[in-house]
Amino acid sequence: MSLEDKQQFLVDEIINKGYDSEDFTKYMDRKKENGGQDLDVWQMEELKQAVLDYQKMKNAMMQIVDDDIGFKKKIDCQKLIGTEIGNTNNVQISIENFDKKDTGFFSLSKSYVNYRIVTQPFQWAVTRRYSDFEWLREILTKQYPGVFVPPIANKTPTRQFSDAYLEKRMKFLEKFLNHLLNSTVLKNDKYFCEFLRMQDEKEFKSLQTASEKVQKTTKLDKVLSETGQIEVAFNPQTDNYIRAAGNLMTSLNLDFDVIMKQSKKMLQDFEIVSATMFQMGESFELLTNHINQFNSAVQEPEKILKFEAVTITLNNMMMIWGRNFQNYQNYIQDNFRNFFKYHDKEIAQLKEHLLLRQQSQAEYLKYKERLDLKKEKFYQLKEFNKWEVSKEVLDELKLNIDNKKFCLSVMLPKETSLQNDLRDTYAYYNLSAYNEIKRVFDQNIDIYAKHFIKFADSQANNLTKMHVTWADIQGNLQGLDLITQHDQKVQIMQQPKAKV
Repeated sequence: MSLEDKQQFLVDEIINKGYDSEDFTKYMDRKKENGGQDLDVWQMEELKQAVLDYQKMKNAMMQIVDDDIGFKKKIDCQKLIGTEIGNTNNVQISIENFDKKDTGFFSLSKSYVNYRIVTQPFQWAVTRRYSDFEWLREILTKQYPGVFVPPIANKTPTRQFSDAYLEKRMKFLEKFLNHLLNSTVLKNDKYFCEFLRMQDEKEFKSLQTASEKVQKTTKLDKVLSETGQIEVAFNPQTDNYIRAAGNLMTSLNLDFDVIMKQSKKMLQDFEIVSATMFQMGESFELLTNHINQFNSAVQEPEKILKFEAVTITLNNMMMIWGRNFQNYQNYIQDNFRNFFKYHDKEIAQLKEHLLLRQQSQAEYLKYKERLDLKKEKFYQLKEFNKWEVSKEVLDELKLNIDNKKFCLSVMLPKETSLQNDLRDTYAYYNLSAYNEIKRVFDQNIDIYAKHFIKFADSQANNLTKMHVTWADIQGNLQGLDLITQHDQKVQIMQQPKAKV
């Protein structure tokens, strides 16, 4: 069998049937110590058997969950108190600028950057450091374990203070803040509100210090929700959706990586094209100088002023054209490379968020499987003294000894209670994961559409400006007599200075 046949077989049997591709990859690595992911070392029949074994194993694990198919319940929890942000529509957060603060004499180790954040329609204006953004994300993650908190820009191993780097970081942090608004829970958080509103630096530091006492939420009755209740559930449909979404997110990360590389290539291409255009503009300037030398050496009737006007106009044309392609670099950087870089990190963060569900699921299934075996043994051997129930309950169980399901549900009550707690925790993370994935996917569809509508508008405006520019160039070339009679109104243009 060819490599393509093996790959197609895996797509049909793993991806298309909703199994987790990353989990399967790890399973194959365990099957062969050297090169488990190298299809060339697998014979087709051997590969089929490995896939069949994997499917049987995963189906057996899911059968444990299938005992509770359609499990669903509501649990009382802590009620979230609303904030001004949560109760207001069309809130917009912008980071207007950054300000470098240098407090060290000999190094950047004590230097930092302030970001000015403005929140409308409240007209709040505060300055925050990168460490404040880190604090905000950490406190939100602590309080809302089932809610996806979007990523912030990475902390770089070396301190970066170039304007270009800080500009990119500023836009990344702005996306983080605005994406928090997309969660009805997060936008009602008091720390988020004070992060945007509290101007006094000492008060804000006191708030951060006080927040250190906040413990990570691990108990379901301590979870914060808008209603004071949370719904917990699991069923095959949500499991299938989450598995399929996990595979999609893996593919999205790969696709975004390709798009970012292509964007980088486009940036390099436009840089080369604009540089060549500037060089051509300089060549037309050189040509103009040579014509100037000729005009300076001859009598007035012999001067070729129109030729000089043409070469000056051609210099202008190439410089304007080069600047236009230079502007395209900014468009590509902002609208493609930086945009998909953020969403690539967001999807990677969302996949990491799903680990809570996987961990709670594994803990529940492992405990349930062990307890089921223990109960089965006690039931079969009729070891009533180990059932850990009162005499009255035990007498009733003996009368209903043929009702196995009833007996198993009553024996070992403490361990059963712990199992139910683990089940509820898994069901909470399961339903939360399902809802959060859908929320992020839905909001990103809207974000992508609005982003590229704005990009299309900018391109339409740019084309309108260029249309006017080309009309001016056309007019200059058609009105050479007018130009030469007015001391050459068209002047030589220079290449724009590179941004530091």
